[in-house]
Amino acid sequence: MMPTRLIFMTISLAGLSGCGLENLFSNIGRTPDARPASTIQGIFPNAGVKTTNYYVSDGGGITTVPFDTAGDAAGHYEVKLPSSNYSMVELHAVAGDTELRAIVPTLGQESTTTGVNLDAQFMTEALIVEARLSATGGSFKKLTPAAYAGEDGESGTRGLIRAAINEPGPTQDLYHMVSALIPHGNPNVNVLTPYLFGVPVLDSNYTVTTSPIDAGWIARNPFDYVGDGIVHSDSVPFDQKLGEVAKLYKPEGCPDTSHIRLMFTVDFNDNALNGNCGAINKFKWAKDAPTKKMFFVGWIFTLDPPGASQVQDPAINTLLGASTPNTIQMYDDGTNGDEVAGDNIWTVVFDVPVDPTKVLRIGYKYTWGTFGAPWSGSEEWPGNSRILEVVDVNGDGFVYKRDVFSDEATNKDFSNLNTKGTGTIGWTTDLHGCGFPEAREQPFTNHNSCACQTGQWHTPENIGPITVACTGP
Repeated sequence: MMPTRLIFMTISLAGLSGCGLENLFSNIGRTPDARPASTIQGIFPNAGVKTTNYYVSDGGGITTVPFDTAGDAAGHYEVKLPSSNYSMVELHAVAGDTELRAIVPTLGQESTTTGVNLDAQFMTEALIVEARLSATGGSFKKLTPAAYAGEDGESGTRGLIRAAINEPGPTQDLYHMVSALIPHGNPNVNVLTPYLFGVPVLDSNYTVTTSPIDAGWIARNPFDYVGDGIVHSDSVPFDQKLGEVAKLYKPEGCPDTSHIRLMFTVDFNDNALNGNCGAINKFKWAKDAPTKKMFFVGWIFTLDPPGASQVQDPAINTLLGASTPNTIQMYDDGTNGDEVAGDNIWTVVFDVPVDPTKVLRIGYKYTWGTFGAPWSGSEEWPGNSRILEVVDVNGDGFVYKRDVFSDEATNKDFSNLNTKGTGTIGWTTDLHGCGFPEAREQPFTNHNSCACQTGQWHTPENIGPITVACTGP
């Protein structure tokens, strides 16, 4: 496997305001813009429309407006975004009273993704995924391209949806409705909010509470979009079919039982408490400087006693940092699993293989340094380590640890300064009598590490558990 810091690096989309720019189509064959771009190409069905608003969204409220678009009379379009790595985004094209969308699993720096057609198939796929995520409380930020579309970009959940569109059944029925609705939109009118197709909102029972079809529009423009010979003046048949179909697919993928996701977070705030409920001295050992940031360093535990890891895999050891300080960067910018940008709680995520017959034990600590710097002046404390036995205690697909930087009174294996302990932390030590050893993931609700927080488990919000592409419903 590639190191997680590469796999899950998601560049935040540029925070450009607005939902799009009106760009006059020009000739596709013109001289290319010299600005580096990540480009999307495909077919737009309204070939004669000369003004269209395009933008890309990441499902987390962040949008990117292209710096250039082009199109021709045959319906080919091209959208150029600022060069970056984009993952699980939606392309939006607003023409008059209709918004068409297409899911783009991956788009790399200075690369071109082709075949992204703003047609009924892509629109049906987008609606199904949006509806499913709404009903389950998910988001595009928790989806991964490999799980959603497979390694080839066309399998997984995407492949299942597209195969079902071509076979009689509820998914094909929904596709036929979308196909019937699209031509009834008017690309030449100006409206504040498109009548076709809004992002659906569903409750946990898969009942549509906000329809993708505007109620006033369909009441004014009734027709047989179902194909049952009845003129329909409301969206009820469409909404019922959308809820039915959304239940069938898992855009987040299916569980990967061969790997576990480790998430380490460290609180670097001045008001964080140590294991004795006392104040933290962040710079007792580490030295501060304006250019410094947080790093993680880990390794497979080999000491016996207190207990070597039964798993001794060099690849995992390298993934965790192989005891080398200031090489694995942590994040506080809302990316790579970090949940709140700028809150001074730093995050790093790893995916490691699991063997149900063997125990994986690791040592780790945090450094406040610069890339490639030595231990001295950067580590939270010398001569000791934090320890973790990799067990998903609450079964949410994560092994989650929250630590406080420079806390010498909680998870510190030797010379532990907690007043309730014996000075040494082992694999079964439960300092506070909470029912959970320091060396395993624990319930967590806030930075107060000196109090028991039983029952309050934390499941990360900005990244999902490890999944693989589904091969069936």
